[in-house]
Amino acid sequence: MAEATPTPVPPTPTPVPTEAPTEEAAAFDLTAALNEFASNLPEGWMAVGKLDDVKALIENNIYLVDVREPNEYAEGHIPGAVNIPIRTLTQNLDKIPADRPVFICCLSGHRAGLALTALGLLGYDNVKSFPLGWKGWSAAGEEASTEAVEPTLVTPKEVNPEMLAPVEEFLANLPEGYFALGAVEKMVEAVNAGAQPIDVREASEYEQGHVASAPNIPLRTLVQNLENIPTDRPVVVYCASGHRAAIATAILHLAGLNNVRSFPPGYGAWEAAGEPVE
Repeated sequence: MAEATPTPVPPTPTPVPTEAPTEEAAAFDLTAALNEFASNLPEGWMAVGKLDDVKALIENNIYLVDVREPNEYAEGHIPGAVNIPIRTLTQNLDKIPADRPVFICCLSGHRAGLALTALGLLGYDNVKSFPLGWKGWSAAGEEASTEAVEPTLVTPKEVNPEMLAPVEEFLANLPEGYFALGAVEKMVEAVNAGAQPIDVREASEYEQGHVASAPNIPLRTLVQNLENIPTDRPVVVYCASGHRAAIATAILHLAGLNNVRSFPPGYGAWEAAGEPVE
């Protein structure tokens, strides 16, 4: 009897390797990014407030950016400064080096504080500002120039597009006045009309005296206390000299609080004017 022919066994298919499922990229959290920036602000708040220190930096070939409007710049500016108006800052990142110190100035320091914040949020850790501004420079009788300086073109820093979009929108739509109340009388008028003043100085400064009815929310804790900032009436933030108030204004607007303005003259001007303090 012949042996039965065995039934052929089909070959085992070679397993096809499959990629492990990848986790979706975490959604960008603007509030968290704002908090990270604010809570890690260094001592000195990225400002150079003494004229002699500013002059020393300029002598060391720092890259100086004047963020005023072209007509202001043309009337007089710190020698060597290039002009990049603040509303166009994000459109000119190819003129802002990331590998050398950058120094920002304006008229009185307020716009410089806004610009400093915008660039800091985009990852520029080489930027500082001059709170005294052109007013302080010219009042000290320092040399002025009316000659335009051509900016240095650089490879733009790679920035997070999800941060760039809100920063660009904020800067491009800055209104006349740049959200600042530049005189004590304007601050008095705002407070009398129902605006809530908020002191963004450190607790130790606040305890030595503050605008009457102003709560203290130190700048580094600002984003952690968004629920404590009114949204149903105007808010005016202030500090000692206006620099921290400018940073706070930019942060709060980016966080969606479009009812915020700043008081650049600061607590010293308020107190000197004899306005109510506690």
